[in-house]
Amino acid sequence: MSQDNRTAQEHLSPEERRKLLRAFADRMLLKVTAMDDPEDLPGVEKAVRTAAMIERIYSRCDRAERQTTEPRKVDAERATHEVAAIKAQVSLASTLKWSEERRRDLGQWWEAAANATKAAAKAPVVPQTTATPEKSAEIPLNSPPSWQKVTYTDMTEAFEAAGAELALQKRAAAKSAQVPRPPFRGPP
Repeated sequence: MSQDNRTAQEHLSPEERRKLLRAFADRMLLKVTAMDDPEDLPGVEKAVRTAAMIERIYSRCDRAERQTTEPRKVDAERATHEVAAIKAQVSLASTLKWSEERRRDLGQWWEAAANATKAAAKAPVVPQTTATPEKSAEIPLNSPPSWQKVTYTDMTEAFEAAGAELALQKRAAAKSAQVPRPPFRGPP
């Protein structure tokens, strides 16, 4: 026995393995056909198992041959992937060019925005103070914060004027008295 630890996949290409496997199945088939017909039950079982094994080897070789990729298909797939990669590179390059032109057009505004974001990032974080019970008693609960202006708009008069123009209350009362209720049909 040799001390070679490599597997059959490392020694042979898939095509060579299929050829060897098919040659092995061919030799088995020739040996089985040269043998005499079995005469007893164990001999018949052995012949059936051998025939089934040979059939499995042939079907495995056929399946592997059907699954092999054609070089033209591989080249077409490779070309498709290369086209997609080139399109992605062109798109990225145009985006980077556009953003660079936009930065150049904005000029001092872009630099001011960059400086403002850097300054905001460097600014110290001021912790929020919580109200103590003495301070919370001084501030009414419904008052808005001092920094927020609240503007109230009273729309009551506008709604009443629109309702008077349309006479909604009179129409609704008149309609409900005139329209009879639908008859009760009962459960479906």
